[in-house]
Amino acid sequence: MAENKLQSLTEIFNEKIFRIPDFQRGYSWENNQLEDFWEDLMNLKDDKIHYTGLLTVESVSKKDIEKIEKWQDDLWLFERGLSAYYLIDGQQRLTTSIILINEILNKFKDEEGINFKSKDYWANKFLFEKYGENYKSYIFGYEKDNPSDEYFKTKILNQDSSTADKFPEETLYTANLKSSKQFFEKKLEKIDKAELEDIFKKITSKFKFNFYEIDEELDVFVTFETMNNRGKSLSNLELLKNRLIYLSTLLEIDLTTRNRLRNDINETWKTIYEFLGKNKYNPMDDDEFLRNHWIMYFKYDRKESGSYAKYLLNEKFTAKNTIKGKINLNEIKVYIDSLAKSVKSWFYLFNPQFSSYSDDTKEWIQKLNRISMSAFPPLFMASMNKCAEEEFLPLFQSAEKFIFLVFRLSQRPSNTKNSHFYRLANSFYFGKEGTTINSVIFNINWLTQGESGEGDDYVYHGWFDLGKFQTYIQDQYQRGEGFYSWNGLRYFLFEYELHLQEKANGNQKVMWSDFNKRKKEDTIEHIYPQTATDKCWTAEFNIYSKKERSILLNNLGNLVLLGQSKNSEFQNKCFSFKKRHTNNQNSEVGFFNGAYSEIEVSSYENWTPKEIEVRGKKMLSFLEKRWGIKFTDWENVNKGNILMLDFMKPENETEK
Repeated sequence: MAENKLQSLTEIFNEKIFRIPDFQRGYSWENNQLEDFWEDLMNLKDDKIHYTGLLTVESVSKKDIEKIEKWQDDLWLFERGLSAYYLIDGQQRLTTSIILINEILNKFKDEEGINFKSKDYWANKFLFEKYGENYKSYIFGYEKDNPSDEYFKTKILNQDSSTADKFPEETLYTANLKSSKQFFEKKLEKIDKAELEDIFKKITSKFKFNFYEIDEELDVFVTFETMNNRGKSLSNLELLKNRLIYLSTLLEIDLTTRNRLRNDINETWKTIYEFLGKNKYNPMDDDEFLRNHWIMYFKYDRKESGSYAKYLLNEKFTAKNTIKGKINLNEIKVYIDSLAKSVKSWFYLFNPQFSSYSDDTKEWIQKLNRISMSAFPPLFMASMNKCAEEEFLPLFQSAEKFIFLVFRLSQRPSNTKNSHFYRLANSFYFGKEGTTINSVIFNINWLTQGESGEGDDYVYHGWFDLGKFQTYIQDQYQRGEGFYSWNGLRYFLFEYELHLQEKANGNQKVMWSDFNKRKKEDTIEHIYPQTATDKCWTAEFNIYSKKERSILLNNLGNLVLLGQSKNSEFQNKCFSFKKRHTNNQNSEVGFFNGAYSEIEVSSYENWTPKEIEVRGKKMLSFLEKRWGIKFTDWENVNKGNILMLDFMKPENETEK
């Protein structure tokens, strides 16, 4: 019979050993949850108890344990009569409690007692028991092949492990474990021994859990979807896993097949959590992955775009559909296999540095991350699943061109053709209507700049419109901002920097991560400065009106990417000073020793309105070549009009 009663940790950890299954999400609590936990602890009166939440466990029989390789080192504990449990729900609260208990114990010397018991007594009860001189079996922890297992033993509990890698893998989840340990270290650092004993009593005796032992698979489904009053809500990805496990109990299949399916589901989620948390500096959102996979895998419906979870949990993977035979074993198996494969593609799409792709492919993926991928991720994921690198790379290049020309130049709404690309991802993934990687690329190119017919029958089908960019820039000038406020400026200047780097055959001097994080004024310099009071500037520029000087100031040719921040004094100085300035630390910080874009600017002898025009047209020529467009293809559009420097030209001069 299942057990369901309120118990303290002292009662719960009575001759029991707990493991967090390897398919569970890792430790996800952050500072907000830890502060709530600590506040509950500190506000608890001595004569009160605190309801901490549901703790759901699944018993593991000794017979089963003997067959599980991951448990073999702990068999001696079971010979002594300890019971084994998988922690199904409540791992965040229980892990947090164990970390706090460990930190309190660390405040006491080995010979000191805590609440009338020895330090060893409490360590044996909650943390580990020793076997001989050098071996320990852990009372609470992760299964052996969980990436957090060795980290928890060696870095959180500060124990030597006979199986430990010298460098346990660091992930988002291990980073959270480390943050939790540091949180309690700081909270406890100035607390005296008497108060420490009081806190220890509260956490071990006054924090009560609703201890629920399940004995039916149906219970797993019911209890896991129960929400608690503290901590993080279950993600849709977690709910989906347990829904699929529940559905496996309803399928008309033999026990062996059911167990295999459940194991496949668990292994799939193990893989998902491994990759979503693989890069602790760039953690990936559970639901964002699930949503994009849903777009790729199921038929996209604009009306349901914000309700993917409703579709998966309430319409697709339901008990009703399973009982009626609309969901079968093969359908679930194919779906989870797709999830397992797709999460790897999803991870490499945002973390190409971890992949084995070529440098060229990695760089194009990075470009897409820099410019923002819009509605393309499901299509990218599908192509990475089904195609070789040399096949999907042209797709990435076509998509980047579409994004830049349609969104950054033409200034189309950000949702332009979203539904089309979502449906295209699904068609390509399942090969509907003969959709191939080549037909997908052709489709994107057609939507970008497609045209048909000649003469009177000529029709332009593309969403790229250079005239719209000209109008947009002119509007920005009317606001006194010009190119400086262009939403594609950072990306364009960085691409121009990479172009100059390639010409120089040099090493990269500016990292996008640094360039993009810093303030605009620290990364993009007005060569002719915003405060131009020195004679070196007024002599050349004050022959023009205030409005004309504003156009020159915010002109494309007057803006340069900075390899490092320059101080405000530097920014307003004369051009000769900017070119070769040496700071107080004797460091050469002038343009001539900066990024490749700065070096190019330093090659000019002077900086006048004419240089701004010349460099601006040069940069627009780069834009033409880089993204495969021609200004001459567009009526009433030319470089001069976009730069708005007509006031500098003789009346009879034209520039295309």
